[in-house]
Amino acid sequence: MNKLVAPFAALAFVFSVAIAHADETAGKVAAVDPTSGSLILEDGTTFTIAEGVSMEGLEPGTEVTVSFEEQDGQLIATEVAPSN
Repeated sequence: MNKLVAPFAALAFVFSVAIAHADETAGKVAAVDPTSGSLILEDGTTFTIAEGVSMEGLEPGTEVTVSFEEQDGQLIATEVAPSN
């Protein structure tokens, strides 16, 4: 039984660290630049779109929910979806 405690503790730590860095926000799109892979909300928040995240249908004025992580001082959007 003691042999199982350390691996489970390590696994729990890894998941708690990953969860702690994820966040979500909502807002209205101010600008989208597919060339540079950036998204700016009307409040000035700027995201870099992660590889594989679709930017299709994102236009100024669209209400969106953005899931993101902070990496090296940049906000990286891991998911962008129109708000309902």
